Parts: sequence; structure tokens; C-alpha cells
Amino acid sequence: MGNSRLILALNGTLMMILGGSFWFFPEYYSLAMFPNIDQNEEALNAAVALRKNMGTGCAFIGLIIFMCQNSPKSTAQRLLFCSSFGFFLMVASLLEVRLSGQAQVPLFIIGFFSVLGLLSLYVASRRFQA
Repeated sequence: MGNSRLILALNGTLMMILGGSFWFFPEYYSLAMFPNIDQNEEALNAAVALRKNMGTGCAFIGLIIFMCQNSPKSTAQRLLFCSSFGFFLMVASLLEVRLSGQAQVPLFIIGFFSVLGLLSLYVASRRFQA
């Protein structure tokens, strides 16, 4: 797990899977985050559209990260370092939304981005890699 290119491939794959799950199951995530909108069709439609857009964005980011796995080691480490900060920004944003009561962000998603951020930062900061 100390290889930056391997972690880029893992991060990219996981982000594409997350994007696909947002795209294919937008109602599930929308109702999990906003349980009180099930009776309001207009609000549910808006939430579903936003989940699909989130899915497309996650898949797009995942595809870019995945395609960079064959980059030189120094570039892969820089990409991991940068993506770790992006993942931590996601965690901060999701925690703010959850703690403010704006939405019931699942703890799994917060944990998911936390693990990706920590793993990316750890591998990016290792000086000697295979």
C-alpha cells in the first residue's frame, strides 16, 4: 500500500464506484439525507437531480485520478498530495452540513472521504516507494 500509483488507481476506482452509486440510486441517497422530502415530489426531484450531478462529478474526478496512475512517481505523489486536501475539504464540508442540520449526511460518506484523504496523504508523504 506504499505505492503512489497503486493508491491513485484505488482512489480513482472507488470514486467512480461512488459516482455510479449516486447516479443509479439517487432516490436512496436523497431520502437518506433529506428524509422529510418523501411527500414533496418537487423537492425529491430536485434532490435526485443533484445526486445525479454529484455522481457525475465523482465519476469524472475518479476517472482523472485513475488515468493518472501511469504518471511518473513524483507526479503521482503530487497528485495524491493534492487529492488528499480535496478529500479533506469534502470531509469539512460534509461535517459542516451535517452538524448544522442542513442534511443528514451518512457517516459512511464522511468516513469514506476521511480514509481516502488519510491514505492519500500517508502515501504521498512517503519518501521512498516501490
